[in-house]
Amino acid sequence: MIFSGNSNLSLAKVLAKKTGLRLGKILIEKFSDGEIYVQVQENVKGKKVFVLQSLNCPADENLMELLIIIDALKEMAPEKITAILPFYAYRRQEKKLKQGESITARLVAKLLETAGVDAVILVDIHSDKILDFFRVPAKNIEATDLFVEYFRQLKLKNAMVVAPDKGALEDAKRFAEKLNLEAIFITKKRRTHDQVESMTLSGDVKGKNIIIIDDEIDTAGTISRAAELLKSRGAKNIYVGCTHAVFSGPAMVRLKKAPIKKIITTDTISLPLEKRIKKLSVVSVSSKLAEFVANGVCNVMEDARLKQAKNS
Repeated sequence: MIFSGNSNLSLAKVLAKKTGLRLGKILIEKFSDGEIYVQVQENVKGKKVFVLQSLNCPADENLMELLIIIDALKEMAPEKITAILPFYAYRRQEKKLKQGESITARLVAKLLETAGVDAVILVDIHSDKILDFFRVPAKNIEATDLFVEYFRQLKLKNAMVVAPDKGALEDAKRFAEKLNLEAIFITKKRRTHDQVESMTLSGDVKGKNIIIIDDEIDTAGTISRAAELLKSRGAKNIYVGCTHAVFSGPAMVRLKKAPIKKIITTDTISLPLEKRIKKLSVVSVSSKLAEFVANGVCNVMEDARLKQAKNS
């Protein structure tokens, strides 16, 4: 069965429906001092269970809630616990840049393993290096195909794919190839982690319909400035595809003002109504997740069948 924390219950319900698995009963409450209480209200002994939780803001609270759920399940002796993390907390701190820093993406992996997780499913993580932080099986699911299908149906003419930075160019090229389009990139110089000082383009965008593909939009500073740069260079309509709609701080104000025709994102993060602006469309990653959940369940059923046949 599938259990869910509070961060993305809507996705968990859709996933349960798609896989035909039951959404497990679980009680999650808070004490007056803010501490989290969890009670699993199902018999999971000897069963394969999935726990879905997006680790977006408030990341620390959502992470702690997940750890307690996993620990509570582990106490009940299930066969296997697989954590489905549509959005991974501390993903951008996957390497040490200065002495005295913590590699927090690795720390989260350690915490999950300590709590008792047996496998992990991630969606469009910031770096493949994060997979190496896990000692248990970890799989990254790419949501790119969802955007490919969306833009294929849109049938844009005279279009081009733009990577928001040089590091994302290879991903942009792979995406562009699936649509038979050219890909270029933006070079950006950062002032701080969240502030971009300057941007330059690697190609001509005049008269082109532009598709910008990125793994996430956080404060929207980069994407809004990129859209302004593209417009100033003669771009026609600008479309943005991003897997994770973090939308923190001034993001909504910036996105509303930015010369972007359409933003396509996924439901890896559950967005409140106030963030579902008119230019935003949401596609679900549930079909991608369902493939891996179904395969995992089928493997368990096949193992049980083979065991039964051997015993008989």
